[in-house]
Amino acid sequence: MNWNRTLENEEDTRKFAEEAAEFLKGRVVLLNGTLGAGKTFFVKCIAEHFHCTEASSPTFTLHQQYDGDITIRHFDLYRLNSFHELENIDFWSIIESGDTCFVEWAEKFNLHDELENYIEINITVLDGTKRQITAVTDCL
Repeated sequence: MNWNRTLENEEDTRKFAEEAAEFLKGRVVLLNGTLGAGKTFFVKCIAEHFHCTEASSPTFTLHQQYDGDITIRHFDLYRLNSFHELENIDFWSIIESGDTCFVEWAEKFNLHDELENYIEINITVLDGTKRQITAVTDCL
């Protein structure tokens, strides 16, 4: 699978998510990108692939769970500022649950040192609807 590509629009993102979905199942996925880069949209596409309940941004709830063919756990760390706050939302036990976990704004914390296995996906806005998506897969 090509983990480095330019996505022209939402349909390209949806196709990429379809290609990546089975590989990402059961993994911890760190999602990085600016506001509006498409992190939540990517998770929503993965959730649709697995017939999960509709995904939405967990910015205010910090964590959401989507159930379907698999269970997806979706975190948004944007409003958090310390590792202590991660403990308050039961982050570590959920991450270790074996469920598929997506973590938006993972770059705010140095999770690389804390996690043994993960994949990191970076989404960069190029212009308009165009995105560059890259992934580090040697973290597994």
